[in-house]
Amino acid sequence: MQRYSENQIRILHSEFKSQKKYSDKLAFFDRLFGIIPFSFPEFDPLLTFLFSKDKTEELETIFKRERNNPGLTERKFCFAETYSFNIKPANSNSSAFSSYILSCFLSRAPRFDDWIRQKVTNDKSVEFLLDEANSVINKIEYYLQNEYDKSFMLQCMSVFYKGFFEAFCNRITLPGKKRKFIELYLYAQGIIYVKYISSLKTALQKSLNAVELPAQVNLDLTGKMDLLHELGIIELLKTKYAGADTVSLENKVGEIICLLTGEPVEQKESVVKMLSDLIVEKTNGHAQKPGDDSGLVQLTIRK
Repeated sequence: MQRYSENQIRILHSEFKSQKKYSDKLAFFDRLFGIIPFSFPEFDPLLTFLFSKDKTEELETIFKRERNNPGLTERKFCFAETYSFNIKPANSNSSAFSSYILSCFLSRAPRFDDWIRQKVTNDKSVEFLLDEANSVINKIEYYLQNEYDKSFMLQCMSVFYKGFFEAFCNRITLPGKKRKFIELYLYAQGIIYVKYISSLKTALQKSLNAVELPAQVNLDLTGKMDLLHELGIIELLKTKYAGADTVSLENKVGEIICLLTGEPVEQKESVVKMLSDLIVEKTNGHAQKPGDDSGLVQLTIRK
């Protein structure tokens, strides 16, 4: 925790007491000291804090520390005078306190678009991660349906699944009374896990709809002109400037192709010559309708 001088504490305490709304007191306290007093696990797609004995015991330790420490909502500073920053909720503020803590836990969720991109590898595709996440939820459902002991692990799973199910059904309920930090953490993790699975489904859909680019993306000039021809751009240019005379048409088309391919404009004569050769090659062996001069086959270079 940051160390404060007596003068700093006196000023901060005065500002804290001036907060009229309980929600403002919570936010003020959170900025100064951090309102969540324990170090909870970060987001874990495998939920090892529910399945690993060591990890679950860490949560149980937090639970016991909270249960045996009623002063977690207060910070005291003793100088010549004692300054108390107390946010312990009265009955009327219990819901507001728990809702604020829940929102703090929810704000710790990763940005899943970026998170998924970092986790996807050759060995672990988006589809693999989605199957893995669904398997984790299926495993929790199996435990809750078939195990009837009152172990701490099963209680944690139950709270997590409540948050997951309510978020999945889009009917999250804010706490109506003061809840333990561990309960709010687990409920929030359930909500976050729904967002994780939803992000995986979106990422998978995008990957299925993605257009596969050619392996060779750095085309040479011939390749670029071939692509322009295949896309119908050459035909489009011919139609657009059909009213121009032959020389003007050649110059205009040559200049535009140079701009599209990144070639110097001075190379337009070579570009048009290459284009004519290319189209002759494309049309060679194919019957041509009478009067059909499509494809700019008639272009000739004039000096």
